[in-house]
Amino acid sequence: MISIFRTSAKAIAFASLMLLNSTYSIAEDSATKEASSPMTENFPILIAKSFLEGKGLVPTDPNRATDKAIQTELPISSSTHKFYEGKISAYVIDAAPGKVRIDGLPVDEFVQILEGRLILTPDEGEEMEFKKGDYLIVPEGYTGYWTMPEQYREFVIINTTPEPSE
Repeated sequence: MISIFRTSAKAIAFASLMLLNSTYSIAEDSATKEASSPMTENFPILIAKSFLEGKGLVPTDPNRATDKAIQTELPISSSTHKFYEGKISAYVIDAAPGKVRIDGLPVDEFVQILEGRLILTPDEGEEMEFKKGDYLIVPEGYTGYWTMPEQYREFVIINTTPEPSE
């Protein structure tokens, strides 16, 4: 099941900041400054508005496969900024229109749509369309299509910690 909810951007930013800790990176609209601290200290990470607006993102290699469960019909050009990578990862991803086949999403994802539209078509369900301003959770194991019919940008938080085996 895919969950969608709407809430204030301040609540999402606060929740994101509460989740993100360890080495920090502070990004300002005019420039990016990075600072690090001993691993024994925890610092919040600013989710800079400029990156959410698509400024300062780094192009990615469209031919680089990220996971065997995720396939594209054609390479999709994209750019990204990584805010944090640890037990969770937080990114902004900007992508050209395209269609992705997902055969068992390997992680849980929280997605805030910043620009464009996203159409998810689960194998065992009906097409669902999301637009700028929507928030959704795509659970681990999702199987179906992820279609971006136009230029698309998202803020995503990914759970990178595997669930313990039973």
